[in-house]
Amino acid sequence: MNAQRIIGFLVLLTIGIGFMGCKRVKPTAPTAEAFDPPVTDPVSYMAGNLTFNIRDLERKVNKGLSTTLVTEETFEGKKGEAWRLRVERTGPVQIRYENRRVFFSAPLQVYYTNPIGLRKSKDRKSRPLCALAVNFTSPVGIGPNWRLQTKVKFEEYHWTLEPKVRLLGINISVKNIAETILDKRRADIEQAIDNAVHRGLRLDKEVSKIWRDMQKPLRVAKVPENIWLIPRPFSIAAAPVYGNTKQITVPIQIAFRVDTRLGPKPVVDSLERLPQLLRRNALPEASRLEVLAFIPYTDVNQVLAKTLDKQKLKLIGGNIMIKNTTMYGSGKKLILKADVGGKVHGTLYFHGTPAYDTLTNTLRIQNVDFDVDTEERLLSTADWLLHDHLRDTIQAAMVIPLRQPISSIPEKIETAFSKAKVGQKTALDIDTFKLVPQRIVVQPKGVQILIKVQSKVAVQVKRF
Repeated sequence: MNAQRIIGFLVLLTIGIGFMGCKRVKPTAPTAEAFDPPVTDPVSYMAGNLTFNIRDLERKVNKGLSTTLVTEETFEGKKGEAWRLRVERTGPVQIRYENRRVFFSAPLQVYYTNPIGLRKSKDRKSRPLCALAVNFTSPVGIGPNWRLQTKVKFEEYHWTLEPKVRLLGINISVKNIAETILDKRRADIEQAIDNAVHRGLRLDKEVSKIWRDMQKPLRVAKVPENIWLIPRPFSIAAAPVYGNTKQITVPIQIAFRVDTRLGPKPVVDSLERLPQLLRRNALPEASRLEVLAFIPYTDVNQVLAKTLDKQKLKLIGGNIMIKNTTMYGSGKKLILKADVGGKVHGTLYFHGTPAYDTLTNTLRIQNVDFDVDTEERLLSTADWLLHDHLRDTIQAAMVIPLRQPISSIPEKIETAFSKAKVGQKTALDIDTFKLVPQRIVVQPKGVQILIKVQSKVAVQVKRF
């Protein structure tokens, strides 16, 4: 045998031994399964308490309530006398709150013009007829036009100066006449107080500041690029008013959706106007912010390329080099295609289920296993791979950090409100929050993760 034949034989022998020692796996790709419907744009809620001081309300009512509650008018007495009476408030209205009702008290003075006098009627002077302390009561609520609503009722009164007049040197009791005129004009006095309350407290002025400021873009990340959240409020509701001796509280809840933008700060061309107030029997105390994060497979594959590609794994049956990895979706599962070399050449297919880790803010792939056809191929070529720790290695590497740091969203909202114009009149406090994964949906181009952020927001109107 000449040297050329010997060399050729050795080459063929070497190639043959290589093929005998290296197994080739070429399974078919997993059958594509139908995807679940995508998650629709979720609705978030910000809940809080809008509180105001009773003394401030008292000040507003006194400022808006005219001194003259009943203008001078002619009232005919029993004997045909032409009494001219008017009712004035001689001191401030005092307000207190108890058992979901507002109580008003005020000193009143009734003036009269002597019906029997020597002067002409137009020249006669008004004189005090009587004085009394009056108490009113009313339920309290918020109307759809954002005004405090009361329905004042004349509850009781007592005389501080009983009604008497002196005619021709004789003291005449006109208590019945005074009571009759008060009864006749009771509705006018009640309406005057209702109007003063209605004009005095406009909650829309305070809520509008919050409504406008919460529509400003909030930056929640700078790396790898700017990520902005744009809240889009569309409704606001209030529960029944409650209070104590110092303040009255209105529970409110704002419903909104959240848009996500990448890049430079978005320009908000127009703001939603404050809508009419919706009234509810009760509202939850906790805010609920739902953020829909989308993780495209391009991002996932970039992370896998850094952690798995070109990685050499020392396994019991031999070394394997992971050449290239690609992840995509199928039905409810994620599929990992891994091209390998070394002891085994070819393609391996894995499948797993996505999960969100709230502690590390990462997307993880759980329950990683070989695809059915891949497993059958390995049984006939390299069954040792089925019993080695390759699956655990793959699962440990498939941890994808989310580009949107969802855990920082409550703090970002708090910062945005504290820097807003409402900061001088309101104190907004997000004291606690927690993240709760709601849904994870595999889609053709990526993975949707719906996260609920629960927190409690307090809004304090310090002065209005």
